[in-house]
Amino acid sequence: MTQKKRKRYLEFKLRTTQEEADLVRRRITQANKKTFQAYALKMLLHGKIETYDYSELRLLRIEINRIGQNVNQLVRYVNTFEELDNELLEALQDDIKEVKQLITNEFKRKAFYIKSQE
Repeated sequence: MTQKKRKRYLEFKLRTTQEEADLVRRRITQANKKTFQAYALKMLLHGKIETYDYSELRLLRIEINRIGQNVNQLVRYVNTFEELDNELLEALQDDIKEVKQLITNEFKRKAFYIKSQE
């Protein structure tokens, strides 16, 4: 076998049944790996692959954005008719910004943790 200019040039072969192959493919997808090689190396060298479900955080962020839009509409109304306490609205906006920042930081922290584990 002629060695190409690759870092990894040794091959391992694996024989499976159709059911086993389907299960491996599902696990590769669940682990967010693009190839069998990436999945197999991670599993064989480190023993486990941790994945995180961000769907709830994404839904929470969408809801917070909607709340922020409602607050902005309220602020426009208040600025037009001057019927509400502006300090209270500013405090509310600051709280919403803080919650958004906390969620954003959590996404970044999880993404950094996942990358550092690879």
